[in-house]
Amino acid sequence: MKALEPGTKATLRFLGDPNVVETEYGDKYSIPILLLQHPLYPSLSSKGTKMLWETKAQVIEKDLIPLLKESKEFQKDYLEHTWELRVDDGGAYRLEG
Repeated sequence: MKALEPGTKATLRFLGDPNVVETEYGDKYSIPILLLQHPLYPSLSSKGTKMLWETKAQVIEKDLIPLLKESKEFQKDYLEHTWELRVDDGGAYRLEG
C-alpha cells in the first residue's frame, strides 16, 4: 500500500498477522490487508483490493502487536472489523476500529 500523506485516511481490513520483513529500507512490518478506500487509489473496486501493507509505523509495534499477543477478543476483532488508518498532521499513524 502506498503511504498516506498527513491529514489523510484509508479504510482497510486486516487479513493476517504482521510479520517482520527485511527491505532495502530496513526492517518493516508486512501485513496482508484488504484495502477498501485510499486517496492514492481512486479506482479501487467496491469490494476492495488485496495487498500487503509494508510499514515502519509505530502504531503497529507499540499498539497492535501487544494487543494481538495479549487479548483473544482483540485477535477476533482485528480480523473481523473494518479499520480506519489516519495520518495526523505530524505524520503519526493512528488506527481506529
